Amino acid sequence: MTTTPPFVPDAQLRSAGLASTAQRRAVLALLAGRARPLTAQEIHAELTRCVRPIGLTTVYRALHSLADVGLLHIFDLDGQRAYRHCGATPHQHLICTRCDAVIECPPDVVTSWLSGLHRHTGFVPHPDRLDLRGTCAACADT
Repeated sequence: MTTTPPFVPDAQLRSAGLASTAQRRAVLALLAGRARPLTAQEIHAELTRCVRPIGLTTVYRALHSLADVGLLHIFDLDGQRAYRHCGATPHQHLICTRCDAVIECPPDVVTSWLSGLHRHTGFVPHPDRLDLRGTCAACADT
């Protein structure tokens, strides 16, 4: 049985070359382990309610710096930017259009599909970021 290493915001920030500020740690800790991406306004509201007051501009600055170094991925949900902390291993995103959950999919699962797409259309996909929208298993059962 493999175990997931504990989430340590300080270590992730330092390994990404960022200063470990209280604001960045709070944003990372809030987003860690969540399936659904959150908007800056949702992050601001939850941090203010549950952790401590923080300015919306500060939240935006933290989000931008974390996304710039690859610690957060940015998603477009209903025309708004939403942010999610993703795993460090390469993956693609399966995004549920009902509940907005994001499921990380290993790239080898879609490799044959991308090869078929290329053979059929001549289009050369870049598999470093693929966001596929659909319905997750939990929503499909309801």
